[in-house]
Amino acid sequence: MLSILFIGLVFVFTKIFGDGLKPFGIPQLITYVTLGIVLGPCILNLIKPNEVFFIFAEIGILFLLYESGLEINLKSGLKTNLNGVLVAIIGSFVPFFLALLIAKPLGYSENESIFLAGSLVATSIGVTLKTFMDLKKQHTAVANIVLVAAVIDDIIGIIMLLLVSNFAQTKTINFEIALNVIMYATMLFLLVPLIKIILKNSINLCFDKDPLYMSSIIFFAIIAYSFVSYKLVHLNILGAFIIGYSLQTLKLSKTKEIDNLFKKSKSQLKTLQDFFEPFFFVYIGLSFDLNSLDFSELGKFIGFLFIFLSIAIFGKLISGFFIKGFYNKLATGLSMIPRAEVGLIFATIGKSSGILNNEIYALIVLISLLTTLIAPFGLQLIHSKIS
Repeated sequence: MLSILFIGLVFVFTKIFGDGLKPFGIPQLITYVTLGIVLGPCILNLIKPNEVFFIFAEIGILFLLYESGLEINLKSGLKTNLNGVLVAIIGSFVPFFLALLIAKPLGYSENESIFLAGSLVATSIGVTLKTFMDLKKQHTAVANIVLVAAVIDDIIGIIMLLLVSNFAQTKTINFEIALNVIMYATMLFLLVPLIKIILKNSINLCFDKDPLYMSSIIFFAIIAYSFVSYKLVHLNILGAFIIGYSLQTLKLSKTKEIDNLFKKSKSQLKTLQDFFEPFFFVYIGLSFDLNSLDFSELGKFIGFLFIFLSIAIFGKLISGFFIKGFYNKLATGLSMIPRAEVGLIFATIGKSSGILNNEIYALIVLISLLTTLIAPFGLQLIHSKIS
């Protein structure tokens, strides 16, 4: 019962502070994450990141990726999509190899170096998407490039996590893991025509003319395909993204009335998304427990933090160097910087497996936090120049 009370409290706070601070130029995303930090173990310790909050956060990120699937334009041209692929590749491998190159000379072991470098690979697609949507820039060419890049980036991140975890245990690089993830991710995309047929037939069976029926079908499709995606490639958000993309191109030709009901059902889902979405960002804040971090050698720690934070930022900033226009280059790079929950996953797995000590765990946690805060402010400063 206490968890339900806190959920109500968090929802009210996100509305009060999210909307209240927006006129002062503070992105809602930053407000939500900060709210989680303040209410969580880091400061007030009122709320802990338990299973109930985790479920709400998961539904929030699934809705966010579903909406990104509705927004993305994969038919925007081969050049745009190839740019997205190139941004993902540069933004993944540059920070990884730079961190790997520097970590070992600084005294980190092979396993520690690989885990630290791996934590800098993936981008938090949720943070990036929310920032573009808040700035009303989700339909720009830059946003489309970044969305393509972020999806690929997360797939690369999952591959990297599986590879480094396996390497830490076996001391061998098992490329079969990478090939399986790529194969299954490709298969999930190739099933889009079949998904569209199933969705179209299910929606056209809406005899009672109730938009809630359609909303239920779409919601179930998001959850079900996310589950399949998680089982195949350990990335549930990919399934939600694909359902959104399938619906974006879905044409319901049976009656005009069905088409209108379809639009109403998507509006209902947007209301549901607006409720769950803030919990994802609050949960990120709740997950930062800085009280458990080891600051015994503060000077050394700050030095290492500066080095790897610089790599984390630089490695992503240069990913858009080939995009036309200075501000578009900068916006692309800034959009790829947030690590958020992705970095936390690396840190948690590394620590629980005994590979990472408190210092490296603290390093990854703080880098994840700082990169999450940097990007939204940076994009807000230049959003009027993004095209």
